[in-house]
Amino acid sequence: MRRPHRGGAQALPRPATRRRLRRCLANDTNRTSNGKGCNRVAVGAFPHRPERRCIPEQNLMKLHHDWQLRAALACLLTTLLTLPALAATLEGEAVYRERIMPPAGAILVVSLEDTARADAPATELATSRTRLAAGPPYRWRIDYDERALNPMSRPVLRARIETPQGLWMTTDTVMSASTQAPVLQLRTVQAPVDRCAAAGTQAALNECAFQAFLATSAAISRQLRGIEAGLTSAQRSRWRRVQKAWLTYRTETCQFEASAVGDGSAGPMVQWQCADRMTKQRTAELLRLAECPEGDIACPMRRSQKTP
Repeated sequence: MRRPHRGGAQALPRPATRRRLRRCLANDTNRTSNGKGCNRVAVGAFPHRPERRCIPEQNLMKLHHDWQLRAALACLLTTLLTLPALAATLEGEAVYRERIMPPAGAILVVSLEDTARADAPATELATSRTRLAAGPPYRWRIDYDERALNPMSRPVLRARIETPQGLWMTTDTVMSASTQAPVLQLRTVQAPVDRCAAAGTQAALNECAFQAFLATSAAISRQLRGIEAGLTSAQRSRWRRVQKAWLTYRTETCQFEASAVGDGSAGPMVQWQCADRMTKQRTAELLRLAECPEGDIACPMRRSQKTP
């Protein structure tokens, strides 16, 4: 009767088992068959002292099949992740009739939008931004992914010219993206009637200052969205903290300026005018950040996302 092992040195296996182990360990390859169904494989959690075991041929073939399946799945996943986008391009021109030069800092924005859903806002698929330094015509180009379109899509083109002061020109009609050599006709945005000039009460002046601030806020919101699109996740988190700190600074500054009139009825007008002025200054700063030249080491935006 075999005595149980009580510790100390490990009990030696039987002679036949030792011979089989020696045959399996004799070869330095990952797998060796001795013709009797014994195969050696390297297993274990310690790479410097791998455990060597003899595994029957049928079990080893099953493991080999599993390994092949996992390798094929990994290869397929890698291929899908590295599959390039189906790039397509639209090119055309944008013009306007007025014989005037664009304002300083003007940017032509041409967007490709999907208007398939009549009960929802259009979905923006791609955008081209071009800084304007001369008169029309303006050549534009949009690169987009064809996979974003489906048989139900209704792609159209829109264009507008933005300035640090707000929207300057825009298209009043949409054009189908399937139009050959599209030419987008821009129209001047009608300036709103200055109700503040004819305001006869302080309440009306306060309302005018507030409406002017809302228009300026809409312009800076578009600028902020364009900047965030060109930042990484880590940069975006830090950028939002920067913008939040600026908003706090603007609020405190304008409240301080409004304190000059105390509790007077002109207090809201002074505060909104201050906010409008500081927001316009901030918009000009953001424009410089969005349009920083290539090679500027102080520019955190990715080149592919910046205005051409």
